[in-house]
Amino acid sequence: MVIIANNAMNKKNSCVSIYLTWQATERALGDLRKAHVDLKKLSVVGRGYHGEAHPIGFYNIGERMGYWGHEDDFWSGVLDLLSGAAFFWLPDFGPLTVFGSMVALLVRGLDGVAVGGGFTVFGAALYNMGIPRNSIQQYEQAVKAEQFLLIVHGPRDDVEQAFEILHSETQQVAVHRA
Repeated sequence: MVIIANNAMNKKNSCVSIYLTWQATERALGDLRKAHVDLKKLSVVGRGYHGEAHPIGFYNIGERMGYWGHEDDFWSGVLDLLSGAAFFWLPDFGPLTVFGSMVALLVRGLDGVAVGGGFTVFGAALYNMGIPRNSIQQYEQAVKAEQFLLIVHGPRDDVEQAFEILHSETQQVAVHRA
């Protein structure tokens, strides 16, 4: 499925893919790396938490940060690729694991800078990335359903390059243009 939406209210561009599994997300990250997409423009979002049977957390030993929990090989690999990492338990949302440049927006939202307009903290971070209001609920529901978001944001050319790499007949990818 291909969705292209205009986002004239914001001067930001983004390409958002929803993946059902961490394996599919990992393959997409690999495809973006092979195409030399700037990793500083990527964010990966998921629950990072599946059931109460597994402990979960981030840790820092020396200069290396790690992730412990279900899917730890995947999340630790994402940690190696992207700068910025966060795990929060948000009211009315639950667990949220975020890697990449979206972490700064999420933290600002937690500080109360961006929350408003009926958004959750996560929704406010998406909105501040240029995601239109009518798409935010879809992305929140995907994460709540234990799916993964891969977000590329930045200049239009970068976003369109990511779209060309990520979309297929079976992969849902949305482009939100400024």
